[in-house]
Amino acid sequence: MAHEAQQHAIQPNASEKQAIADVTLVVGNIARWTAEGRPPVKTDVFEFTEFEHLTQELLDFINPDIILSPLMADDFDVVEMADRLHALGYRGCYRAITSNIPNADMIRAEVRNHAPEVDFDLLMMSPVANDG
Repeated sequence: MAHEAQQHAIQPNASEKQAIADVTLVVGNIARWTAEGRPPVKTDVFEFTEFEHLTQELLDFINPDIILSPLMADDFDVVEMADRLHALGYRGCYRAITSNIPNADMIRAEVRNHAPEVDFDLLMMSPVANDG
């Protein structure tokens, strides 16, 4: 019986599982993605927002483990994103998604100069083939 209680004590309930789950905040052009037929789907581990809606209140509410954005978007770029995160006091992990680029180290250095307290790097992704 004591063994059953001990096992139950280490099994998180549904609300504890949510608190344990990593949360990724994706910042980008949601209106454009939706217009292109690629609307983001909110899940327990992915939240989406536009750059203009990235606020301290949002970061406090979501408390992301990592923030992802494109290297360049219609209304912001990686340096503007780093500046915003710095201004908001964000100290977590931020990755900019891009295809392979020749000047990756220069971009890393520039972003780290703007936001040295942010754990920044590039997430290199191969372009997706378009079948249509």
